[in-house]
Amino acid sequence: MSRNWSRSRGLRVAVGVAVLALVGGLASACAGDSGSGSDTVYFGVSGPKTGGSAEYGRLWQQGFDLALDEINAAGGINGKKVALKWEDSQSDPKQTVPIATKFVGDQSIIAELGDFSSPASIAASPVYNRGKLVQYGFTNSSTDFTKGGDYSWSPSITLDVFQERNTEWVKSKAKKVSVVYLESDWGKQAFQYFQQFAKEKGIEIAYSSPILPDSQDFRPVLIKGRDANPDAFVHLGYGPDGALVAKQLRDVGFTGQFFGGQNTPQFIDLAGAAAEGDIVNGVFTPSDPSPKIQSFVTKFKAKFNTDPGDFNVYAYDALNTLVKAAKYGGATREGVLKGLREVKDFDGIGLGTFAFDQQTRRPSGVKPIELILQNGKFLPVGSAK
Repeated sequence: MSRNWSRSRGLRVAVGVAVLALVGGLASACAGDSGSGSDTVYFGVSGPKTGGSAEYGRLWQQGFDLALDEINAAGGINGKKVALKWEDSQSDPKQTVPIATKFVGDQSIIAELGDFSSPASIAASPVYNRGKLVQYGFTNSSTDFTKGGDYSWSPSITLDVFQERNTEWVKSKAKKVSVVYLESDWGKQAFQYFQQFAKEKGIEIAYSSPILPDSQDFRPVLIKGRDANPDAFVHLGYGPDGALVAKQLRDVGFTGQFFGGQNTPQFIDLAGAAAEGDIVNGVFTPSDPSPKIQSFVTKFKAKFNTDPGDFNVYAYDALNTLVKAAKYGGATREGVLKGLREVKDFDGIGLGTFAFDQQTRRPSGVKPIELILQNGKFLPVGSAK
């Protein structure tokens, strides 16, 4: 009898502890909700702080920091401070998925920014969409990225638009080209579009080859491209590999026009004199005389003692866009989604005033600008001397 009573009492205690734990867990979950009494609104950032793409994370951080200064000085979101929760992904698809799971589970995060590369973001898209957390891939140009679902959004100009304009600029200087492109899903898609538009515009691709992102010696491939006697060489990739291609092209004796690399300080520094005259796609130049651009440049230089570039602008605009969406729709996950769907006058340094096409979840009608590297700075081709 006493044994049964003891078991019964033990069961009641166990049940009571479980109930208290459940109630406590629910209370904790509610406390983490962005609609609670918290005085801070958080956005998650999945991006590279270390690894081969760390330079982009550094440039993002500068853009975010300036945006945060201004946003919080102006009262944040409805009086609540805005802050970021960073996770270093190294822009690696194997790392972006667990980061996405962590962000979805953190109810204080109302939207996510990143990742840097399209493949890294696309790998995580199913997690964000199942968790109903906006994934704002603000540098993701792959046309496949926003196909991930209703919660995948991007202000980035897509690869098809980039490469159509790229072939227009190539055609003005060359009839025959050699092309190298990254051995990745992004690189293959970029080359697919370049090849399509080159054919339409009558540009002959005399030689083409993928290159491995982690390689340090592209000369065997570049020699074959040189020996095809092209008028110009086209590189479809990122800044670090673009700088190596530019330098090694000159090392193997190619003296013609180079199209490639990126508008980043790292590319300019690594490529050096070998990239003089290089032409790239861009969205921004600090030489733009408009008052809005010059005000931004002045504030950026005062804080960081250097001119801003494309990737600073991408990050600055991205955070301001999500904050405006949250102010409109509410500082919640669904509020951010509502804002992205309904606000018609987002205003960026890189894109100007825009609204999102609700089918593609990207801005419509935006196009890149043609920049040429002269004396260590990328300038609009029309203004270069």
